Amino acid sequence: MKKKALCLVLAALLAATVLAGCSQQASEPEAAMKAGTYKATAPGFYGDFEVSVTVDEKSILSIDIGENMETTGIGSTGLELMAERMKEYNTAGVDAVTGATMSSAALRVAVTDCLRQAGAPESMFKAPEIKKEAEKTIDTDVLVIGAGAAGLSASITAAQGGAKVTLIEKQDIIGGTTVLSAGIVYAALDEADMPKMVDYYMERANGNASREMLTYFAEHSLETIAFLEDAGVQWMMTAPAGTAPEPRARFSVGFTGYTITSALEKKAKDLGVTIMTGVKGTELITRDGAVVGAKATSAAGDYVFNAGAVVLATGGFDASPEMKSQYAPDSTNDFPLSNKGNVGEGIQMGMAVGADTVFKGGMIGFICVDATLSNSGQNSLAFASKCFVKKDGTFLGMHIDYPISHTLIKKSGESLVYGLMDSTGSQDGTNASGETAVSIGRGFKADTIEELAAAAGMDAAKLADAAGQAGLTTAPYYLVEVRPTTIGSMGGLKTNTKAEVLDKQGNPIPGLYAAGEVANGDFYDVEYPASGSSNGLAITFGRAAGTNAAEYVRK
Repeated sequence: MKKKALCLVLAALLAATVLAGCSQQASEPEAAMKAGTYKATAPGFYGDFEVSVTVDEKSILSIDIGENMETTGIGSTGLELMAERMKEYNTAGVDAVTGATMSSAALRVAVTDCLRQAGAPESMFKAPEIKKEAEKTIDTDVLVIGAGAAGLSASITAAQGGAKVTLIEKQDIIGGTTVLSAGIVYAALDEADMPKMVDYYMERANGNASREMLTYFAEHSLETIAFLEDAGVQWMMTAPAGTAPEPRARFSVGFTGYTITSALEKKAKDLGVTIMTGVKGTELITRDGAVVGAKATSAAGDYVFNAGAVVLATGGFDASPEMKSQYAPDSTNDFPLSNKGNVGEGIQMGMAVGADTVFKGGMIGFICVDATLSNSGQNSLAFASKCFVKKDGTFLGMHIDYPISHTLIKKSGESLVYGLMDSTGSQDGTNASGETAVSIGRGFKADTIEELAAAAGMDAAKLADAAGQAGLTTAPYYLVEVRPTTIGSMGGLKTNTKAEVLDKQGNPIPGLYAAGEVANGDFYDVEYPASGSSNGLAITFGRAAGTNAAEYVRK
């Protein structure tokens, strides 16, 4: 018996010793890094750039990002936020910056390389543990969900109307789809042009649009231009867009949407708007049939926003395969070039509280070489096309405007066609777009149409016919790959000229407003009418949403 008891004691002592050893092993400090500055190359969105990381024995002291071509306000902002996160959590394993995932991933590659060079412990490559806080309740007069051009504009006008405004954005970067755009805003030339502008939109919509909504847009479009100028937006030129000859398209300085969104963001902050990024709206809160707030979530915790009114400005749905399959099946396989956060949750939130919708099956169609290319600037190569041909050389049609070309390709039933061009207009006897396409393996070049057809495996007679119809006569000749893609969606919540969301009986849902791609179905048929339309509509009706939401709260 004593022997058994002794064995038990020894076993217990042995177990304790083993556990102590394990505990001692677990608590042993990880190997120290070799202090210094290390360099590595990051594979950027528009080309490689250098990154320098300075460390001591335990921590990341600084991350210096070299000169790069990442998109201003998107990739560049993503790099800054990513570097801050890495330093804060002392690891390269932080989450990517939403809205700039490719730039974030590029920086992670370079910082990881630098830390490996320094002999960093494995903990500095792992995701940090972020504890969620208890649910927070925030009171505000007007809650705006989505910080693109529509949401920023709504926030500004609501604040100007005296409301306390909170703007939440699920991504880490402000700007929505507008920040990815070319920064074009469509508006009437003057008061006399407003009816003509409405007629143009109705013509492009084949009469299948709301003349009332388009009239409001046209009649308030010059106010939108003044609103943007007041925020600091400057224009570099005006030009025609779509098929209308009038130069209604205003091109912002820099030919980038960041010119617009950065100015609006600054204006909103100057007016006291509270902007919260990384916070995703999930559900509208209703009481007695009225919208009185929303629920939201973030990496840090959940929120309940009590609000007098809510503005939905969450963008469209062209990044949602499920919603495209349901509401725009012809474009289901078109890769989206718009904001990847456009998955339609705002539309679904509105529908969940009884909102009516408008869907006609169209999308904001675009053309590109290949939307999955890491360097998106190469997508513009498709725009040099004089005409389009099928893979066997059959003539499809002339390149007039990108939405029309998108429709042309979709009707052909082809997922890949070719843009045909020559060297007309070039100063050095070559076509820059054609040369680039050939250099990246996305096109063909030859001195004769017959040789071009042979290189591409096409019927020489058919390709010659296409070249004749397009009037191409100046060698060398080029064929460039062209695919249909999308830069936004058409269709969503039904609204009126006050930007109030309507129920299925046509009545406003009290306290609920919407603007932008989340509610653009009444402005189009199935083909986008002109560059700058989406920005112009978003800002015009965003202004209306904010103004009327603030007035609703006052009353």
